[in-house]
Amino acid sequence: MRDYSNSRYYELCKKYVNRYPNLAGASIADIILQEEELKTTRANLRMVIGWCKHELHQGLQEVAEKHNVNLSDVKHLWIKDKDSSIFVKNPDFVIKDFLEQVSDSFDEILSKYSSGVIKPLKTAKNYVKKAIKVTTSDDHIGLEPNPGGDSLYQYEYSGEVYKNSMQKVFNSIIKEYDTHGRFELLLLDNLGDQEDGWNGYTTRGGHKLDQNMTNAEVFDCVVDTKVNMIVNLVESNVANKIILRKVANDNHSGDFGLIVNKAVEKIINRIYSTDIVKIEHLTRFLEHRIYGKHCFILTHGKDKKNMFKGLPLVLDHKTINYVNDYIKFYNIDSEYIHLEKGDLHQIGYQKCSNFDYRNYMSFAPPSAWVQHNFGLAYSGYSIQIVPKDNNEVQHTDYFLDYTKKVVQ
Repeated sequence: MRDYSNSRYYELCKKYVNRYPNLAGASIADIILQEEELKTTRANLRMVIGWCKHELHQGLQEVAEKHNVNLSDVKHLWIKDKDSSIFVKNPDFVIKDFLEQVSDSFDEILSKYSSGVIKPLKTAKNYVKKAIKVTTSDDHIGLEPNPGGDSLYQYEYSGEVYKNSMQKVFNSIIKEYDTHGRFELLLLDNLGDQEDGWNGYTTRGGHKLDQNMTNAEVFDCVVDTKVNMIVNLVESNVANKIILRKVANDNHSGDFGLIVNKAVEKIINRIYSTDIVKIEHLTRFLEHRIYGKHCFILTHGKDKKNMFKGLPLVLDHKTINYVNDYIKFYNIDSEYIHLEKGDLHQIGYQKCSNFDYRNYMSFAPPSAWVQHNFGLAYSGYSIQIVPKDNNEVQHTDYFLDYTKKVVQ
């Protein structure tokens, strides 16, 4: 590599590389051109930045040797001295094979919940003949909503933020339990795109994504959060039975989401019988389930392979015919039929003669692409109280206020 330490821009580029050690050279060059009045090109700056990054890498190696640190085992480095402090992602970090990491995570999560004897759930005599139905969609775990630090609204979204948001879902369920009493059934429905992608792309392929977690980190976060949620709900005696349903035919998560849900199932089946907790994988684009006089047709709204365009936000004649064909094919004769979908990250409700049609909002904050193309967006989840034998369904939307990074 050519030595650019004598370049007139060397000190300037070095300052910005040290300030943004985890950004790509092109991004750093763009920042410099925006903040500094320079008569040079982006290409020239990138060459100097490349040399500065090379020096930084050499410095990391020297520090590692000094402290007997194996760089292949260290994901991040925090270097501090009397003059400076720098926190960087280690470019030499070697990620374990995904399956090996998943196996380690699986065993660790399982050990948390199987170390003691968990008492079996006993069906209560006193309960309301209602289901509490909790719906999330488009969690997009692994999403980086503020890539490069220059997104329009600069939201924070991480594994820890996701877990805290799911704690709010749990609190909302307990609030409904305190109001109504013990339910006959608790339904935990996820309408797809739970994981943002795989290796930085949608599992459907071709769509590059800004992500801040590895595949294994996403796996660990989702499985641990879901298992913990179910265990806490069982111990809270919220319902006689819990069913977790995951739409696995979607355009972001696809088979990765199915793998994650199967891991949740294997752990839960080690703890509880299926009479207490059941995990379901919805692998077809449309799938329906019955509760009393209600039929719920669940879908993400866009599939993992075939659809050029997903189901719309506003119900139209084409979609009415599409859904009616499904109802007719499967001989669905429920008195109340509900189609529920995600994908479009918006709340919407319409009703026709045969069914009603509900769109659910995104659980995650808006991505940078959404922010820059559509502006601000709301996020949250929904809870329904569904009487078994009538259509007096209570629907409540809960909104999440994600922390915004303060820009000076």
